Amino acid sequence: MSALSPAAELLLRNQSSIKGQVLLAHLSVTEGIGNFIHPLLTDDVEALHLLMDDWRSYQSMVDFAQRESRFLPLFQAYLGQDNEAGLLNGYDNIVLFMPKAKEQARYLIAQLLPLLKSGACFWLVGENNGGIKSADKLVRAAAEEAWPEGGFSLSKADKAKKSTLLKLELGPVNQIETEYSFNPDPWELHWNLPENDAFPEVLSDLKLISLPGVFSHGRLDEGTALMLQNMPRIKPSKVRNRRVLDMGCGTGVIGLSLLKRDPELEVTFCDVNAMALEATSRSLKANDLEGEVFASDMWSDVTERFDLIISNPPFHTGQKTDYDLADRFIRQAKKHLKRSGELRIVANRFLKYPDIIEATFGHCERIAETGKFCIWSARI
Repeated sequence: MSALSPAAELLLRNQSSIKGQVLLAHLSVTEGIGNFIHPLLTDDVEALHLLMDDWRSYQSMVDFAQRESRFLPLFQAYLGQDNEAGLLNGYDNIVLFMPKAKEQARYLIAQLLPLLKSGACFWLVGENNGGIKSADKLVRAAAEEAWPEGGFSLSKADKAKKSTLLKLELGPVNQIETEYSFNPDPWELHWNLPENDAFPEVLSDLKLISLPGVFSHGRLDEGTALMLQNMPRIKPSKVRNRRVLDMGCGTGVIGLSLLKRDPELEVTFCDVNAMALEATSRSLKANDLEGEVFASDMWSDVTERFDLIISNPPFHTGQKTDYDLADRFIRQAKKHLKRSGELRIVANRFLKYPDIIEATFGHCERIAETGKFCIWSARI
């Protein structure tokens, strides 16, 4: 049974105030979601909706949702993305777990506040080392934009175990009367690859779009840059198009670069994060490129085989490296490669990935390296 975070425990300490029609947003997959949701479903809760951008969190709650009619999980990059499926006209209480990135917090608050009923409450909870201490400024700024005439109050509702719970309470007439519709377009960050002679020239006009909460938001991280300098060549086939999987795609920059250079490729993008999938979809459209984009917890929803699996795998948990995940990723990758297919990954050079790759494939080739990163390759 997963232990609850201090922030989740603090919210449960105030659960008597969480009633009526309730929306929870941005719970972490590590939160022990089932242990947290069950106590919140008291007789005073008419409906409990859960907005998640993590596929693992969503999948963990699907079975429970089929048994509990009051509960609805939503896997969306933004509210209303799926034709506003499941959204109510207004909520009595909305709870947001503080994201690590302030830009993502602004993005979520902007979506959530207009969904409050008159006299409703918005709650923001988080650990003190996660940005909650200064989050009152974010909430106040968003509230003043939504209700410039005032009529709301913001307070620190509770604090314990190095966590804080903020409460925004609306007055009896503070309700946005217009039909709810959130537009994520203003939150897009448009960027291009930095000028680098080592990148293929065709990538100079590649248009990239990112959204708050996506890995390496609006910039090219060092490991991915090394990968773009050493992109694999895939031998064409007269029989069929070659297939590529960008695993853990993030903004999709690796797969997009391959597709931009070789438009005849069939590139599949998958990630666990809804924001990453939405950013990748938008970048594909911006470049008039086509690719398959879907959610997957590593290999959970991948059924096909590929000529190339390429990745900058995110197997760090804080400062720790999860070698169990790395081992599962590499071993399963072999099963998803076609004959003569290649696995190519970039990672911190100190990681023990070569040992796992050699144990799985029988060999491991070092393609390129810097002082910090290495590209490793293996073929069937």
